[in-house]
Amino acid sequence: MKRINPADLNKRLTFQSPSRYQDGEGNWVEGGYKDAFTVWGSIKGTGSMRNVDVVVAGAMEVRSPKKIIIRINKNVKHNMRIVHKKDGRTFDVKDFDFAKDSKEFYEVICEEVGIHA
Repeated sequence: MKRINPADLNKRLTFQSPSRYQDGEGNWVEGGYKDAFTVWGSIKGTGSMRNVDVVVAGAMEVRSPKKIIIRINKNVKHNMRIVHKKDGRTFDVKDFDFAKDSKEFYEVICEEVGIHA
């Protein structure tokens, strides 16, 4: 098993949490996402999984499974998304756990999501 090399964590990734606010009537409204924290990580394709195209509101949405490696961060939650702001890529967090044979790194299983009209 190839060990994780910290030098491979060469992408600046921002984890975002869903944001909610109360409207004038006191109802909770989903208000997009807000930056929670930024880390260094790597983005890997999952290889054995294929891309899945779905239609959302008349637009083609491309979902591409990815694995993101980061140092352990206790702030990671399942309802977050990850943004690589340099190239505008967005990933929905599906699951995360310790990387194989490591207690220093997380493997975050994600779906890269992009809307194409």
